[in-house]
Amino acid sequence: MTMQAANAPDQQTTTEWHWVMTVQTPSGAINTRNATVHVPNGYTRAEVFEFVRDQFKATHGAPIVVLFFDLQPNQL
Repeated sequence: MTMQAANAPDQQTTTEWHWVMTVQTPSGAINTRNATVHVPNGYTRAEVFEFVRDQFKATHGAPIVVLFFDLQPNQL
């Protein structure tokens, strides 16, 4: 998954991040996902959070309650 936006500060250089998010869906179900995302340099943590949350909203609808979110560089 790669973030893309018209106002990306620098779309040529990206960093790979690993995220984990747990949400409660409108039906009350708890859902946890994780993946990596290539983020253009210059994006904020808040923008990545919104990008990931929007993936859940597209699948489950709104409102989504975020119970847990973690974002770390995908390297050791």
